[in-house]
Amino acid sequence: MDHGHLSMIADTCQWVFSEPLLNACGKDVTFCRRQRVITPFRLGLALTATCASQRVETIADVHCGFKAFWGTTITYKALYNQVAKPHLADVARTMTSRLIGDMTRKVLGCAPGRAFSAFRSLILQDGSSFAIHDGLREVFPGRFTVVKPAAVALPTTMDLLCDAPTMVVLTPDTANEQAFWPEPAALRGRGVLADRGSIDVHSLRRVQAESGVLLIRAKAGMHPHVMEAFREDGKRLCSLRTKALQTIHATLPKRQRVALVVRWQVDGQPLVLRLIVSWNPKTHSFCDLLTNLPAPR
Repeated sequence: MDHGHLSMIADTCQWVFSEPLLNACGKDVTFCRRQRVITPFRLGLALTATCASQRVETIADVHCGFKAFWGTTITYKALYNQVAKPHLADVARTMTSRLIGDMTRKVLGCAPGRAFSAFRSLILQDGSSFAIHDGLREVFPGRFTVVKPAAVALPTTMDLLCDAPTMVVLTPDTANEQAFWPEPAALRGRGVLADRGSIDVHSLRRVQAESGVLLIRAKAGMHPHVMEAFREDGKRLCSLRTKALQTIHATLPKRQRVALVVRWQVDGQPLVLRLIVSWNPKTHSFCDLLTNLPAPR
């Protein structure tokens, strides 16, 4: 990436690549007190240009990229002293967060009158885990300590209509994904799709209280109480009413989907949702989807 390309991006994303803002960010996080040749602004642009144009494997690659981009003759040690500062991560995190926010635009839409047109946006929440070097087990402990004692997770939030991630977090694999969910107040008028394990009933209740719409893959152990049960053809299944889900789940019909109205007591208040249960003949198991959408929608 040359000066021309980066200048064009900097003009488009001025909130990200503003020299006063980036230098102020460096001071705020105590990355630097006196600004000489390697300012937060210069280092941020050089890192962006170098990583966007070549494979960066060593600090020497960053050193060469910085000298070529800014036309300076700084020594390797001078750059290393800056890159080795722990607070550089704070500057990079701020710049990345601003860049993701600035480059997120609504690029997809739904025709008026369609089901999804009622939502301001569709939020997808999921994560991936992968093993890393065993020597990092103290910093990034894994869930499967016998096989891979060190592992990391990447909980990610994506805005489907913008076709872009809005938050990506690197955590130990043992961290609770629920801690990285968007704030419930930010989900007002939005649809949320997530896999099991990403959320618990307390989070579901908070999202519903903020008028967010849920479509969540349910997980074992949630144990709601069944209030009503309807087969796909509309027939009411009276024999399944007023029972605990775990006592009837294995006996649910397999030829048709079943819609259950289920309830929990959460923080002293009832939480009522719909649970859509369908049989998967390939995996020989039920798939359960929780939602707070009414049946007509």
